[in-house]
Amino acid sequence: MTLESYIIPSLSEGLFIFDTEAVLVRLNPAAERFAGRSKKSLLGRSPEDIFPENSDLCDLVAGVLKENRPVTSRGVSLVSLEGTRFQLSVSLSPLQEPDGKVRGVILLASDETLLSELSRSFRRADHLATIGSLNLGMAHEVKNPLGGIKGATQLLRSELESGSPLLENCDIILREVERIDSLLENLLAAAPRENAPLNLLNIHEVLDDVLHLIKRWEEASHTTFARDFDPSLPHVLGDRNGLIQVFLNLIKNAVEASGGNGTITIRTLAPVAGPGNPAAGLRGGVLEVNIMDNGPGFGPDIDDLAAPFFTTKPKGVGLGLAISEQIIQNHGGNLLLENMTVGGARARVVLPLPDNERKG
Repeated sequence: MTLESYIIPSLSEGLFIFDTEAVLVRLNPAAERFAGRSKKSLLGRSPEDIFPENSDLCDLVAGVLKENRPVTSRGVSLVSLEGTRFQLSVSLSPLQEPDGKVRGVILLASDETLLSELSRSFRRADHLATIGSLNLGMAHEVKNPLGGIKGATQLLRSELESGSPLLENCDIILREVERIDSLLENLLAAAPRENAPLNLLNIHEVLDDVLHLIKRWEEASHTTFARDFDPSLPHVLGDRNGLIQVFLNLIKNAVEASGGNGTITIRTLAPVAGPGNPAAGLRGGVLEVNIMDNGPGFGPDIDDLAAPFFTTKPKGVGLGLAISEQIIQNHGGNLLLENMTVGGARARVVLPLPDNERKG
């Protein structure tokens, strides 16, 4: 076997080679992964067939053939046939013989999905840190007089006679005070909690506590919950209250997405780090919790869902996922949202294991 026969299959970058008619004549395994199809089904096809959701890539191939000069492009979005989303950096060059005659185009694609996701996470974390600092002061200032309003209203209500028309007004005031207080608690929770005490936790006990709470929620009364826990997983270092808040939010979102009568699967596992896996961004061993629903999946705004104050819910505030992501990042982990190829959505929470629990 020639050296070339070893090099091309070993490349982590996707290699696509097109002839002068823009027909694919060669590719490597990484290219098959990006396209989501086998080598046999891809050879002999045009860029339009291979990248049906990305006209920019097709235009780049045509441009290199026409102008006979290399081009590079970053931030190229690609959705494979299987539905996997990639963020790519691509480099295209004319394939030339020694005499300069053009024989085709070489397209080399590097996977920057993880880097792109981490970059978005860092930007959201900076945004949350700024918002959290402002919210902390504002919320404390508002909560003090709010408590006075609540106390005065309760006192007034206790002095009213039964049947007084003012009782209803007092109840309205108390309900609105509770609603504002709840919003303020959310704003306070959005502030960074980097110094929250971390203790060794059994993640399955945390999830069981969350499921116990969720099952008491009226909207989840017709939802089926499936536990797929790996009993061999070790403990994690975590803030119990923070993690309960995260999983409550993610499971509630899954229940709402499935219409209140779907199936929610909660799975725990020890993933293998690799390209496109959020575990690849963490050192050492990790533990992963998957929350999967059989709803319609995330819409085209999936990349914005964890941004502060972004919401697709009519009565939503847009802080639930932003706060959840902040809490997981404070644990040194990652939160990833994605659509599954079989349908439905999946939230992946990746948490690092303590040093003494890591393998290898």
